Amino acid sequence: MYRIGEFSKMSKITIKTLRYYDEIGLLEPEKVDHFTSYRFYTTQQLVKLHHVQSFRQIGLSINEIKLIFAGQNKKNILEKRKSELKAELERITDQLSRIEFILTGKEEEIFMNYQAIIKELPECIVYYKD
Repeated sequence: MYRIGEFSKMSKITIKTLRYYDEIGLLEPEKVDHFTSYRFYTTQQLVKLHHVQSFRQIGLSINEIKLIFAGQNKKNILEKRKSELKAELERITDQLSRIEFILTGKEEEIFMNYQAIIKELPECIVYYKD
């Protein structure tokens, strides 16, 4: 068993984050000393923490990770995230193409130089049908 400081160094996760994960029930220590309140972790918990880190790196929320650990369908959650990322990628790609268009100077070529002229037309009846 490893104390929280040792576990933090091994996992490269801050002690503050480990305490937060314990507080929300995501990664509770294997044992807590009731006299000193020291938290103790096992090597098996390194694997679970690695999964948490992987899910966080792909942008899953803490609640989504908790759902996965609670037994919800991981595939559905990951497919949802995948579609969110694809939509974001499309939006970013569109913005990049607009920036490229402006930077190439083609924007000025497309805008037409025109003048507005106001003309008065004689009164007439217009047919309208709903």
